[in-house]
Amino acid sequence: MKNETAVKRDKKFSEEFKKELRRIVLELLLLLSLLLIVFTGICIKEYLDKHFTHFNAERTALMEEIFDIRVDDSVKLIRYEDDSILAAIYEKLELETDNYERFMSENVNAVLEPDESCNDRSFLLYNYKDESKDLKVESQANGKYLITLTHWD
Repeated sequence: MKNETAVKRDKKFSEEFKKELRRIVLELLLLLSLLLIVFTGICIKEYLDKHFTHFNAERTALMEEIFDIRVDDSVKLIRYEDDSILAAIYEKLELETDNYERFMSENVNAVLEPDESCNDRSFLLYNYKDESKDLKVESQANGKYLITLTHWD
């Protein structure tokens, strides 16, 4: 009789232990899933804050400051990417204009020098004098020009 009672008690304890263990494991999995979702959300937000295609007044002012340009009605900002890592800066801005020569003379506030090392004639490359920036001009099929400004350090 004592053995049967002890076996039943041990069996009941074992089942309760298994249930408690399952509950703990499920709670840990839920917690880990929640942490993974939060981390993924933070990563996506960080990426979207550093890569955008919509420009409000604040973002436009930031582009003017970073790339030392002036944005007016003849300039359409297309895409900004910031792939900087720690102390290494790498930013890129793409914009479109009807006349790249006018853009370079009226909208770029820095002194530009042509980069003669570029042998490819499908685009023109200019370096900012005394700065870690360059300006690349490519003609598009629609008759406009795609200008890519790059800032690195």
